[in-house]
Amino acid sequence: MTSSRHPLKFPPMVRVRSRLDFAAVYERGVRISDGCLTLIVLPNDRPTSRLGLAVSKRCGNAVRRNRLKRRLREVFRQSRADLPTGLDLVVQPRADTPLKLEVLRQSLISLAKRTTRKLAARSREPQPESAAGGDSIVGGAS
Repeated sequence: MTSSRHPLKFPPMVRVRSRLDFAAVYERGVRISDGCLTLIVLPNDRPTSRLGLAVSKRCGNAVRRNRLKRRLREVFRQSRADLPTGLDLVVQPRADTPLKLEVLRQSLISLAKRTTRKLAARSREPQPESAAGGDSIVGGAS
């Protein structure tokens, strides 16, 4: 089997990698957390969901942070069938996050489902009209 056909691989197309993508998720995404993880989600108009990791130094030394990132990638890889599609997911673990795969998996799946409900509710809300219509003067010169 080729790597593009294998459903449990973690290819670059399922990773949030660029600074611009992370910035967009932080700026416009929906944030939700539990005792283990904070999840920030933004629809991405792609056929798959993508994972981004933001593990701070509060989570421990480099060895523990890298172990935590490997486990989170593995949880995402194994849970892709249970997660909603078309989302950019940025995961921020808390400092006292346990390293057990099943705990991380349950947390990620429940947070993803909660955020999809929150995104659906947000899309049903009426959007405010743009204050910067065609009449605004930019640059200050008249």
